[in-house]
Amino acid sequence: MSRRRKIGIIIICLIFGLALGAAFYSGYRAFYANKGPEAFQILAKKTPKPDLTVNPLDGTEVEKSLANRHPLAIVIENHPDSRPQIGLDKASIVYEAITEGGITRYLAIYGPRDADKIGPVRSMRTFFLDWAWEYNAFLAHVGGNIDALDRIPVEGALDLDQFGLGDKAYWREPQVGKAIEHTMYTSTEKLYQAAKEKGFEMTADFTSLKFLKKLKESGTSQTIVINFSSASYRVGYTYDPSSKTYLRSLGAFAHKDRNTGNQLAPTNVIIQSVERHAGTTRINEDSWTFDTIGEGKAYVFYGGQKIDATWKKQDLKARTKFYDSSGDEIEFLPGQFWYEIVPPDVFEKVKIEETPNPSAS
Repeated sequence: MSRRRKIGIIIICLIFGLALGAAFYSGYRAFYANKGPEAFQILAKKTPKPDLTVNPLDGTEVEKSLANRHPLAIVIENHPDSRPQIGLDKASIVYEAITEGGITRYLAIYGPRDADKIGPVRSMRTFFLDWAWEYNAFLAHVGGNIDALDRIPVEGALDLDQFGLGDKAYWREPQVGKAIEHTMYTSTEKLYQAAKEKGFEMTADFTSLKFLKKLKESGTSQTIVINFSSASYRVGYTYDPSSKTYLRSLGAFAHKDRNTGNQLAPTNVIIQSVERHAGTTRINEDSWTFDTIGEGKAYVFYGGQKIDATWKKQDLKARTKFYDSSGDEIEFLPGQFWYEIVPPDVFEKVKIEETPNPSAS
């Protein structure tokens, strides 16, 4: 076959294909025209927009079916051998407080956002119970000090202790050279399934904070430093105007999630001054208790702004609220919260540097 003939056949095929396509499109239009204008919405209906509403934990928009899912409170450790942790970025709220020996530990509150791996999970303390009660949260932990464990059944807390659930909701990932206590993990899916099997109420019932609808851009950038104890527990936050979040550091390094590699970056940072008292439990464990009920000083940070605040908590199950110098309840930006719970002597030494932010309008 000659080259000219081949080219002719290709051209004829192209013309035939275009004609066939045009005919098909014309028929398609005629078919849907006969069925009325609503027919042209069929394709759009195949991918409906998610039904969103406000998450009462952190004010962000989430799928309506998950917005009022019962909160989970998970105790996560912060010993250097446990770092970097997994799943803190998925929590709506994180509390950090000293346990014993100057070591801080986290209570992470989860709601609409799932995390397929969270940990390492560690033991309960009484002050974590106090904050978990603000959400009537399910309690996920690996045992605890006896004073905390004594309170759980007496107060009727919704307990998901690993000692009772075992591998139904938790698993270990042993690592060479790492102590066994740094190897326990869980997931939101496993914990919610365990709660369901226990017959726990799956719908949230707690008091939400107030959230801002619009932020007035701050004219400053901020760096915050909290010295809990040793250098390994030095916490830093640097405000990032582009994301309106506070980039978190721990020790001398950016604090990142082990799975994603992303730096933890809450939207709201609260530094709360709370009196604490050393003591021993009935089985002679060293223990700290915190005066979580009452009122005291606090700093609230969001959007590059610093608010000198007062915190108030009326009783065990009441939500801690924050008020400005005029006595008005503070409204927060929608986004993740980090509460840094510190004793008064640490609070007085918190370092806050504010510099002009040229990008602010």
